[in-house]
Amino acid sequence: MKLYKILFSLILIAVLLTACTPAVQGLAQLPDEGKTLIMVLLTSALTWLLLQAGKLIPIDLSGYGAPLAAALAPVIIAAIEYYLGMIPSTFDSIVLTVIHLIILLVGSVGAFVITSRVKRRDTKNLLA
Repeated sequence: MKLYKILFSLILIAVLLTACTPAVQGLAQLPDEGKTLIMVLLTSALTWLLLQAGKLIPIDLSGYGAPLAAALAPVIIAAIEYYLGMIPSTFDSIVLTVIHLIILLVGSVGAFVITSRVKRRDTKNLLA
């Protein structure tokens, strides 16, 4: 009799776990804007790092930034998507909103930095 109770309990647990999997399945993939942001940030960071390494050694490595970013970006995106998949699907809209806010924040900071540099460059040219 005890064997039947254990077997019934295990089957019940298995059914409950498989019934809950669609509810636990989270965000399937990162939005395209997020993938583009990761690619741009990774390319610029690797190019900067290779420029700094080129100052230490007499070889110019700056041309390898884009190929290295193209190789590493899918790995980083896959890791991010793996961790996004752990978030329950009930929070998908909140997670997507946060991702879009991060993208907008990074884009607006980047636009601000670029416009401030262009303005400084223009005022230097006017004064010269």
